[in-house]
Amino acid sequence: MDEHEVRRVLARLGEFFAVQPASDPGPWHPVTDLLDPAVLGRRVETVGAALSGMAGADVEPRVAASTASLGLFARLLSPALGATLLDLPGPAVDALRWRPGTPGTVPLSATRWTRDALDETLGRLLLPLVDLLADRHRLSRTVLRGNLASAVDGSLRLAARSRPDLAGAAGALRTRLLHHPALADAALPGEPFVRRSCCLYYRLPGGGYCGDCVLAPQHRPRVEADRSPCGHRALG
Repeated sequence: MDEHEVRRVLARLGEFFAVQPASDPGPWHPVTDLLDPAVLGRRVETVGAALSGMAGADVEPRVAASTASLGLFARLLSPALGATLLDLPGPAVDALRWRPGTPGTVPLSATRWTRDALDETLGRLLLPLVDLLADRHRLSRTVLRGNLASAVDGSLRLAARSRPDLAGAAGALRTRLLHHPALADAALPGEPFVRRSCCLYYRLPGGGYCGDCVLAPQHRPRVEADRSPCGHRALG
């Protein structure tokens, strides 16, 4: 399957999985630029401004950083997840480009594809982003690991919704990833997926709780039944 066909098949899973041709109009920047504190800081500011406009009020910097991380984690991870589900090469991290500026779904393009895309994306991009956000934006790693786990679950659910034949493979991949050392304590046992932390979106005026939030009232019985060491570190 050539690169054009890989992009076409990925895009059918949803906009978060789409990767544009490298020849599409830019300006394109390496996604690894997001590991520059100044570049990441501008992304957080862009998302924070959009949230403030939506809420009609100032937004805490930590809330802006957490919300920005949720979007980035899901967007950067989805093409690699989709490629793994479809047994296709995914975009190589050192050849993946993004177009900054808009607060919504980040446009991505790629110039090289690899069978190691998922491991590369986690190890060389997303886990370093967790460390940078924790160090520079006063977010706990508990919150950030929960955000990453939520991105894994959400992306795989979207893929399975678009392609029901992939539901079994998506569930198996989610289980495997949630046993990754960086995510092993991020979710409560059982189904449906419930994270052990809160992304802080409830602190946005009118924000409320996400469907997988440990603080959502419908999940309270499972939280109370969870006796793991980190079972009640909801706010990190």
